[in-house]
Amino acid sequence: MVALIIILTAALLVTIYHIRRTGLEKIAYKRYFSQAGVFEGDTVMLVEEIQNRFFLPLWFVDVDAYLYGELRLPDFPRTGGMQEFTSRFFLAPYTQVKRSIPIECTKRGYYELDSVYVQNRSRAAKTKLFVYPRALPHQENNPLENQMQNTEQSNRRLLQDPFSFAGVREYRFGDPFKSINYKATAKTGALKVNERDFFSGRNIMLYIDFHTPHAATMEKSLSYAADMVDKAIKQGYNIGFAANCQKQLGRENHIRYPLRRGQEHYIEILREMAAIRISEGCSFAWLLQQDIDILWNAEIYLITENKTIDNIIAALQTKGNHVTLLKVDK
Repeated sequence: MVALIIILTAALLVTIYHIRRTGLEKIAYKRYFSQAGVFEGDTVMLVEEIQNRFFLPLWFVDVDAYLYGELRLPDFPRTGGMQEFTSRFFLAPYTQVKRSIPIECTKRGYYELDSVYVQNRSRAAKTKLFVYPRALPHQENNPLENQMQNTEQSNRRLLQDPFSFAGVREYRFGDPFKSINYKATAKTGALKVNERDFFSGRNIMLYIDFHTPHAATMEKSLSYAADMVDKAIKQGYNIGFAANCQKQLGRENHIRYPLRRGQEHYIEILREMAAIRISEGCSFAWLLQQDIDILWNAEIYLITENKTIDNIIAALQTKGNHVTLLKVDK
């Protein structure tokens, strides 16, 4: 009798194991960040969605994952390494559970998450996040800041070009209803409006020289550049950005964004800044030389300590460009 009970118990456990295993194989899981990009210091939500497609409930479903130390979990010690965490779910039949985890973005960068482990079995769960450099105003009283303040205080108004299209952005209070992009609104579920260009002829080109052994200096340079790009875009100016750095996404030894305006251009530059590696690529002199015959009557800002580019600066000035050197505090 005892032997029969043992056999039946073992058979029941084996049956439960196989039923649970079958149910776990039918689970659908995905994760994503609530925003594609945020600034350093901001908090973003890591959203997990798990769906039970089985006709029986599933208890104690553990999803194990790793997260970069720069994307800090709440109440997690600042170890600087990878963080391992477990999300436990209780799933009723044919139900979906969504869970949001606040993540503090402590360092600029481009972060890709690859896979998770559902009950110790690997599952693809790819997602990515751009953490933009924190925007900091430059310490010096530079002409770019002055001229933007003068523009805001003057009676001259920047008028939007109704026939232009610079991209799609979130609705802000005061936007006219005629600017609503109904297709983008229906697709995203959030109110979107068309971004228009401005009638403005001001051209600003910004360069960063990565020839320095100090990583903190380069990070601060990117923060100054992010602030300057933000101010220029909000004023409706054309702005370009270039740097002699290595790229995390790609093998190029420099980056260059030509003079443009609009929200899409702004996001493209910020994402590139997020993915920059603090490593010198091409020479700064070569980078500037490529634009000598392209830039005319532009305001050029150079974040550099290079003392050997006076002849290139002179060549740029002969085209009617105004060149300003900006230093970065170490």
